[in-house]
Amino acid sequence: MTDKIIETQKLAKSFGDQWALYGVDLTVNKGLTTGLVGPNGAGKTTLFSLLCGFLKPTKGTIKILGHDPDHPELRGRISILPQDAILLKAIPVGKQLSMLAELQGFNKKQALAESKRVLALVNLSSSANKNADQLSHGMLKRIAIAQAFIGSPELILLDEPTAGLDPSTTDGIKAVIRSLAGKTSIIISSHNLEVIEDLCQQVIILKKGRLHSHEKIADMTARTMALTFRLESDPDTNISEIFAGLDMVTEVKLGKKGQHRLVVCFKEEAGQLAEIEILKCLAVAKVPYREMIRGERLQETVADRLD
Repeated sequence: MTDKIIETQKLAKSFGDQWALYGVDLTVNKGLTTGLVGPNGAGKTTLFSLLCGFLKPTKGTIKILGHDPDHPELRGRISILPQDAILLKAIPVGKQLSMLAELQGFNKKQALAESKRVLALVNLSSSANKNADQLSHGMLKRIAIAQAFIGSPELILLDEPTAGLDPSTTDGIKAVIRSLAGKTSIIISSHNLEVIEDLCQQVIILKKGRLHSHEKIADMTARTMALTFRLESDPDTNISEIFAGLDMVTEVKLGKKGQHRLVVCFKEEAGQLAEIEILKCLAVAKVPYREMIRGERLQETVADRLD
């Protein structure tokens, strides 16, 4: 049995004479939580729609668990949370989830139990008998996520699952996604790269409809070989000179104007000594900083690659 849950070859989709995706060769293995990122217009929504069978490719092929996306064998094995999922206002949310479960083939008793199960996953069991218009935006988002978990699908596609949520609700949603890690394959499309970095093992980066890269997040951020500083202001362009006497420093990178960012990369074998010496250099040069992070954050790494 193959470990591949998604495989595309030269996948392309056009709308008229405009290519939304072109030449995408991609393989995603089972059991991983994967981030899908890229600027607006990069092709993320188009890729999700192709994976679900909502759209047909213009060119190339796409296989989900070895089947075409619209194959009957995949029914109930894939689910999606659209970014703007809408619930019916006048029907209790628990009943709506039961109806969706019945559409997947559950009988009435099983559907009710499944509705209760997924509501419990998002900590909203007490809201089962409430209508959508009685619930907050954050609660509605959690219920929309609950519908994506109906039937324990093997592949779950989540489009901006934490958009518009307060920090506490976001933490709850992240906890649910973590609880499913390894049990199912999840792809999260989001502009919030802190969420991607926190939840995902790998990331797919799209740029202008093409696959820019597909890598492990740990490899991209190289946590043990860099220090990232948030300074009080943008660093001088010649700030790298203060580290000139440190052979262990391999690269100094500055953020874009207004980011107040400085990244100092160093040799892995230097370890904690590098941190001490880099901090000494900043102190001698009287460069104040607000925050220090070990490694590079995904936000900066992706931004650098998409420049």
